[in-house]
Amino acid sequence: MERATSVLRPGVYAPVLTPFTSDDQQEVDLPAFRAGVLRLAKLGVGLVLSGTLGEGNLLSRQERRLLVKNTKEVLEQHGLNKSIPIIAGVGAASLKETIEIARDASEEGADAVIVVAPAYYAFVFGKDKAALKDFFASVADASPVPVMVYNIPFATGGIDLDADFLIDISEDQNIVGVKLTCFNISKGHRVALHVNSPEYRQRHKLPFLVLAGSTDYLLPALVARQHGCIGGPVNLYPKVCLKLFQLGTSALEMGDPKMFREAQELQDLVTKADSYINRGFLGIKTAMDVHVSPKNGNVMLGGAFRRPLPSATDFVVQNMTEGLREVFEKENSLP
Repeated sequence: MERATSVLRPGVYAPVLTPFTSDDQQEVDLPAFRAGVLRLAKLGVGLVLSGTLGEGNLLSRQERRLLVKNTKEVLEQHGLNKSIPIIAGVGAASLKETIEIARDASEEGADAVIVVAPAYYAFVFGKDKAALKDFFASVADASPVPVMVYNIPFATGGIDLDADFLIDISEDQNIVGVKLTCFNISKGHRVALHVNSPEYRQRHKLPFLVLAGSTDYLLPALVARQHGCIGGPVNLYPKVCLKLFQLGTSALEMGDPKMFREAQELQDLVTKADSYINRGFLGIKTAMDVHVSPKNGNVMLGGAFRRPLPSATDFVVQNMTEGLREVFEKENSLP
């Protein structure tokens, strides 16, 4: 089938948080979600919905669709529809459900979808490369919009897609990128060398993005010819992350050592801040309501977690409050 042109581009993407109400119903807090989307989009950050940090696996099919619909509405209302890409997380337990959710996302206006290998039966098919390739190829064939692959071994029963596998599936015309939450720079470098080659670009109408799965090694990933990142901390300090990406790419393109040292200093700051966040999954939502929500009309942009995820402990709150002061001083100083 004929696919739409992808609007995905190198850059910085945020796995958007899904705030929930703190009552027993634990509904999606749509006003807070929309406010969070607008804050990021106005800065030029790409949006990834219903991902790991967005608690996508705890959302119903209808809720995932609702998030795409509301994101599209926010972007259209503020004239950002053509400049900010929407990537919808469509991971599910089966191929059938994954395809259904991908079609939902497309109908609501997503520009692309991101797909993770199903985790529950990883013990059956996780080492079967033919079965894995068939899964991703089948999603790509059925999806009305381009597909990104999400490699996150610790959340998929240990399934870790290697460089040869990713290079192989990058030849599918409707697979347009990979998020590497395996923290493997060498793997990303090998894939980037392949998809950046003139021969690959001649064969493919759409570019293929290799995106780091964390901001704490964004600059090293750029040195390794990768195209940016999808990182949770982008929700918290998007201006710092954007500046780091812009400085890093410009320094490498221009061969400017002074600019590169400036990028290194920003990476030092981001890596230090991320080290606090990486001590627990609860950190980013907690930090959002400590550092960011008070500046946004006190709307709880992080909000409650959906059970069975627990509430943040006092230790986590203190850790996020004190450990991120330096990076937020920088964030708040940037225009």
